[in-house]
Amino acid sequence: MSVARRMPILRLVGSQQVQFHEHPERARTLRLVERLRREKVLRNPPIVAELESDRYLLLDGANRVSAFHELGYPQTPVQVIDYGDPAVQLKGWHHLLLEGHGLDLKGAYRRIPGVELSQVRTDQLTRLLELRRAYAVLVDATATCWGLFPASGKTRCEVEEWIRVLEQMVTAYEGKAELERIKMADYAQLPPVFDSMEHQLCLFPTLTKIELLELAHAGVLIPTGLTRHLVPGRALNMNLPLDFLVELHTDSERSEHFAGFVDRLEVEGRIRYYEEAVFILNE
Repeated sequence: MSVARRMPILRLVGSQQVQFHEHPERARTLRLVERLRREKVLRNPPIVAELESDRYLLLDGANRVSAFHELGYPQTPVQVIDYGDPAVQLKGWHHLLLEGHGLDLKGAYRRIPGVELSQVRTDQLTRLLELRRAYAVLVDATATCWGLFPASGKTRCEVEEWIRVLEQMVTAYEGKAELERIKMADYAQLPPVFDSMEHQLCLFPTLTKIELLELAHAGVLIPTGLTRHLVPGRALNMNLPLDFLVELHTDSERSEHFAGFVDRLEVEGRIRYYEEAVFILNE
């Protein structure tokens, strides 16, 4: 049976059992901490996959789990999925730096050891990114594209070396410009916002699921906001009140309370599967 046709697997797990695969984005985490402190409700559970030794790999929700750590919650509600299900797909985000024209990213990227910066055409972007011939591509405020290539002349970037370069790329602008994660269906067409304002854009190749698991086993974290998982049967709008995480004193009491909450949703018919693709507004 497809993952989307089963009831979602919702668990309360120890916060220290959740292993990150990417760095959280500090600004987003702080905003979420304030909202959770004010509302005391978790809307959507983070998504994890089971690892060995009673641990879980965090696939989506790094800022939510980080916010739980900041608030001192001992356990975290999660949705557990089968990462081996071919219906679960790993895609990627690109980083649009709103009004980021004041950042000298070309200068910063030329200084990254082992990187050569060269101008590229838009009709080359798909090949460079999908075959990972470049570490990434910078689109500057003039809409000129610059590929970050291995200075060694290698035709494909090794994964751990690639991650090292991406860390330095993201560090050059994180917290210095407003970062918007975007998808792009056609690399030849820049986002319309480039027509009206001077932004910069970083385009990234994507990992495979196997590469992500290998990095996780090696304890390597990737930069913030690069991975995007497509998960059929994603649980949304759980709207779980969080007071029980501090009012109840033991893991078993909290787990029993959470299981009862989920059971009531099921008994009352408030867990529904929508087969068709949907737009969620005001999410």
